[in-house]
Amino acid sequence: MNDDELWAALTPDSMNETIAAHADDDLLAVGDAHDHVMGSERTAAYRGHAIVVRTTYAITVDGAPFEIAINVDNAGRVHYHGLPTRDFRSVIALVKKAIDVFPDDFGHGHDAPATPVEHGHHHGGGA
Repeated sequence: MNDDELWAALTPDSMNETIAAHADDDLLAVGDAHDHVMGSERTAAYRGHAIVVRTTYAITVDGAPFEIAINVDNAGRVHYHGLPTRDFRSVIALVKKAIDVFPDDFGHGHDAPATPVEHGHHHGGGA
C-alpha cells in the first residue's frame, strides 16, 4: 500500500465503510454482550502503516451502568459530550466530574444503595 492509498483508507467515509463491512465481527460486536460497554477508536498513519486502536469501556457507579459515549483522542485526552467544553486526563476523572455536575443522577454517595440506582439522562444516555 502506498501513502496515497493509506491516506484514502483513513478518511472518515472509508473507515465507516470498513466498519460497516465488518459489523458482524466479534471485535466490533463487543457491546452486544453487555449493554453498558462503550468504545472509542483512534487512528493514525505512521511510516506507511495504518494504526487503529479500539478501546472499550464498561463503567459503573455504585454498581449501576454509566452509559455515556466517550472519545479518547490520540493525545490521550478524554472527551464526553455531556461536558463539551472539558477534556479529562482519565475516564475516572471524567466520571468524578459527572458526579459533581449531575449529582441527582448518582444517588446519595456513601448512603447509596448497594444495588443499581436509576439514572437520569442529563449525561446523554447510552453510547
